[in-house]
Amino acid sequence: MEKKPSHSQDRHKTQKLARILAIVVSALFAAVAVAGFNRTGDYLQLGVFLVVSIVAYFVIVFIFKGVDRLLDSVDDREH
Repeated sequence: MEKKPSHSQDRHKTQKLARILAIVVSALFAAVAVAGFNRTGDYLQLGVFLVVSIVAYFVIVFIFKGVDRLLDSVDDREH
């Protein structure tokens, strides 16, 4: 019986890349939020960009989980 890798294993080394990219994109949106707020004083704009920053983090992590699954399925077909 073949043993499937657990979710904690990162066979394709994408987990670290996903986190770094997600943090960078989130930080970019957060910087835009703060810069925009300093310029306009608009709390709504600040809130929207901070929410976008959080959502962007999770979207990028989710996309990379999909990429991992795709790479796993390609690996499984080869074996």
